[in-house]
Amino acid sequence: GKRLGIIGMGRIGKEVAIRAKAFGMEVSAFDLYWDEAFAHGYDVKRAKSVDEIFASCDVISLHTNLSDSTRNMIRKDSLAQMKKDAIVINCARGELVNSVDMAEALNTGRIAGYGTDVVDQEPPPKDHPLLSAKNCVVTPHVGSRTYESVQRQAGMAATNLINALGGKKPLAQANPEVVIG
Repeated sequence: GKRLGIIGMGRIGKEVAIRAKAFGMEVSAFDLYWDEAFAHGYDVKRAKSVDEIFASCDVISLHTNLSDSTRNMIRKDSLAQMKKDAIVINCARGELVNSVDMAEALNTGRIAGYGTDVVDQEPPPKDHPLLSAKNCVVTPHVGSRTYESVQRQAGMAATNLINALGGKKPLAQANPEVVIG
């Protein structure tokens, strides 16, 4: 019965949605480039904004790219919108989360937990606020470092280069409006 909110429904966000549905979670998501066919096929509800995700979800999972508009999207005001038992997961980019604000929210019980494979400074200094925050799990940016993942990344890089040279669009592009095709 928990609700998962996914911010960023690209390849990885979709895989997270599929797995969450298999565990019986209700899934809501926000993405600027909405895939209606996928959402319909997996019963993913489209959130009108990230604020809707912040306010309504038990677990918030970040899978969006880093841009000027997403940098520090998780900060004091967005954390204040979340449920007190909310858990935030970040497997995207460390700079999506303001580390000082997140540590404060964790240490004061404003939210229940934070799990991240990325931080805003890598490697983090010994006094990084998340390393001593309550209910915070930080892993050393290893989420994509399996043998299979590295092989897939190399293949995607080669395919993207060939596609670009041939005037075709790349795989998994973050900003389709500025790319050929």
